Amino acid sequence: MAGREVEVFGVTYDRYVLLQLHALMTRELGIRTVVEMPSHGAKAAGSLYSIGFGLVGCKVTLVNPEPEMMAGWQELGIENQVTTQSNVDVYQTEFAPNSFDMAWNFVTWTELSDPANYLMEMKRISSRYVLLVTCNNFQPGYPWHRFLHLLFGFPWTHGRVEYNHITRVKKLFRQSGLKVFEYGAIDTPGWPDPSGPRDVRLHRRYGTADHRPVREKPDWDVPILGYVKTGKYPGWMRLLGRWDMLFRKGVFKLPMSHLFYVIGKKA
Repeated sequence: MAGREVEVFGVTYDRYVLLQLHALMTRELGIRTVVEMPSHGAKAAGSLYSIGFGLVGCKVTLVNPEPEMMAGWQELGIENQVTTQSNVDVYQTEFAPNSFDMAWNFVTWTELSDPANYLMEMKRISSRYVLLVTCNNFQPGYPWHRFLHLLFGFPWTHGRVEYNHITRVKKLFRQSGLKVFEYGAIDTPGWPDPSGPRDVRLHRRYGTADHRPVREKPDWDVPILGYVKTGKYPGWMRLLGRWDMLFRKGVFKLPMSHLFYVIGKKA
């Protein structure tokens, strides 16, 4: 039986920042149709990263979702805003060219074996923009994270670290024929990422220690869903979110941000 895991406050803040970012992008860029590819989770519940787009009226397509998490869309009353496509080859989809205003991914694209070909497919199926949100290795939590893996003997399962640098991702966009339209640092709460104990517990229980396959998946409890339903977010979250969004563009916040983003625009 899967173990019950509650997403910690740091993950909840990640999700809150995404809600703000997606609302801003939808308004500023005129986004109406979005595809998230792939849409599984990264040490958190998958297939819920795009709810910010759904909440502001976008039509969302999730590629290779986690079916058990689709109940979150129903809980928020936006199940009519989302469709799913499973068993999709992310390098060669069956979507028509220019099918979506924006193609995007949260963190998990660095797990792919061929990011360059993946980005070309994202470009093909998007009519306007490609957005990648990526873990930021230019912050003090990264070397601590690598040390924890070394100390406990956990295989590295967090993707290709060379793509966790904003300059490398911007270069990849340009090589793919995408103009770097906007980039910035988000999720800047003031503490390093990750804190440690949670990461160790998740690897021990659900990871690939000693190169064994994943034994089970967590049964996730996602607190952000409750906040969205009531509209009552903690005061600290609102304050941090204002700071995060106000200074998101550029690299000003990069040294302490958990994530960065790059938006590419088709010519």
